Amino acid sequence: MNSSNKIYKSVRNSKIFLNKECIIYNGLKLNNNYFTTTTSHENNNNSSNKNPKFIENNLFQKGLLTIGSAFVAFINPERGDMVATLGEMTGGCAIKSMKQKMMSDPIGRQLLKEKPRIKESTYPSNIHLLPSTTFGGAYYRWMKEHGYSPDERTEVRLIQDEDDAYVMQRYREVHDFWHVLAGVRPDFQGEVAIKWFEFLQTGLPMNAIGSIMGPLRCSWNERNELINHMIPWAIKSSKTCVYLMNVKYEDHWEDDLNEFRAKLNFIPYKYLSDINQNKTTINI
Repeated sequence: MNSSNKIYKSVRNSKIFLNKECIIYNGLKLNNNYFTTTTSHENNNNSSNKNPKFIENNLFQKGLLTIGSAFVAFINPERGDMVATLGEMTGGCAIKSMKQKMMSDPIGRQLLKEKPRIKESTYPSNIHLLPSTTFGGAYYRWMKEHGYSPDERTEVRLIQDEDDAYVMQRYREVHDFWHVLAGVRPDFQGEVAIKWFEFLQTGLPMNAIGSIMGPLRCSWNERNELINHMIPWAIKSSKTCVYLMNVKYEDHWEDDLNEFRAKLNFIPYKYLSDINQNKTTINI
């Protein structure tokens, strides 16, 4: 597996980053109670809303987690666990805004109420038979080609509110859908472009950090295309398309991919190499 795929796969494997031996993690404990936006008090241990994976933390610990995850994620972007923790620690206001946009949309409200998950077990039984021209077929082949599975996504553990935690979880799980819709490869250059797109769609601070710092780690040729073509595409596409957190992708597996993009007003990216190759073929 090349380094770019390692970077992308580590970003997808969003696990809590600190071992029990770490001083920061030692200050945290698992909490059997879980607070939701639908109740005015903490649920007791018999409540169906409790989250045994939630890690309780105070203000001081939040600060340590934020600073520690930001520092390590900056010097080692392959630490996807750090990126995930940074997202949960810094995403509070953005997540509230995302949830508000979902609450103002009928499909968004349905998603928040039903909280569907993207897992291999939730795939339609015929997804492997769908043509590559369909959304579901393109997504399935893209995942297999790169060796990814939606089951690799771990639970959000540092966000206490149930609905807020689901918004972040949903965002992580639809990330691969956005890659397929965009036609953007899962290498470092592609990840930076998608981070620009995601920041403009979600407002999550971790995406802003990746958007700004990411180009510094690209080669000159990659940076040139990224700055002059991919970022302008991300800005334009994010503004013209619908709010993608309000899309129930599970209802569109069999839709023609291009027609689905058109429904969403989503403009896919066209790589310079593909454009040049098409020009060469035409000239021949």
